[in-house]
Amino acid sequence: MFKRLAVLAAVAAFAAAPAFAEKKTFAAFLQSEGDTAQTGSKAKSVATIVVDTETRKVDMIIAVTGMKIADLWDKLVEAPVGPIHLHNYQADGEVVLVLPAPFGAGYADTSTGFKVTMQGYDYAAGAATLKSTLSFDDFLKAMSSGTVVLNIHTDKFTNGEISGKVVQIVPVTKSKPGQ
Repeated sequence: MFKRLAVLAAVAAFAAAPAFAEKKTFAAFLQSEGDTAQTGSKAKSVATIVVDTETRKVDMIIAVTGMKIADLWDKLVEAPVGPIHLHNYQADGEVVLVLPAPFGAGYADTSTGFKVTMQGYDYAAGAATLKSTLSFDDFLKAMSSGTVVLNIHTDKFTNGEISGKVVQIVPVTKSKPGQ
């Protein structure tokens, strides 16, 4: 009986969720000879960014090796935009900030570097921090375009010590034999 109720509850929850709601996953591998950084730094980073299209919230996990939190650009650590953020490098040469990763409790030193964990970061709040008029839909288009770069700014390299292009991770669907 309990098992049946659990299944019915799961089906009801699934049915109540809007059909258009989904989570889009993006990744970036940051290095010194990246898309915008040419610094010779030994630091590296792997980032996962998950965007919930229903709640319009963003989760980020950024694992950095070869640099510490103390290396981050002090000026941006103290600024609302933070020392780590997403830039959109547009075809016309314009560079636009699309989402910050404000410095705060989600930043933690590790034995090999540091980690940033942001859960449920509201896109509208991030856009407001930047005074951006970029709509959520345009943010998603930019993230999927291959023109967005994640950049980490340090005291030593204020233009960015390491960077990497953001790419969308498309889920692989398995087809049934014969399809």
